[in-house]
Amino acid sequence: MPLIAREHQCGSDSPGYFSRVLREHPDISARLAAPTPGLRVVEGHFNGSPLAVMLVVEGPKGPVVEALVVHPASRGRGVGSTLLKQASALLPGLSWPDELAGLAGKASL
Repeated sequence: MPLIAREHQCGSDSPGYFSRVLREHPDISARLAAPTPGLRVVEGHFNGSPLAVMLVVEGPKGPVVEALVVHPASRGRGVGSTLLKQASALLPGLSWPDELAGLAGKASL
């Protein structure tokens, strides 16, 4: 089964839902617990479970990736670049910081 990107609606259960992915990122988990207006969350879902999470905020020129985290056991397997590519289709005009340029290059974006 391939990775599926879909938008996640933040709620009180979001930190728990992504706890395995975000166990090394309590700051991002806290953002999910108290989302700011305009925050959009895209999850990379695989085989019944979240495998990656991306936080997106609205910038002056469109949506911008603020954070991208892949489950520790799946890092280095193309999950991040696949999620970035699929999220670009979900959120037209998506841009990202320079730190994600390598992933974007792998996804041929």
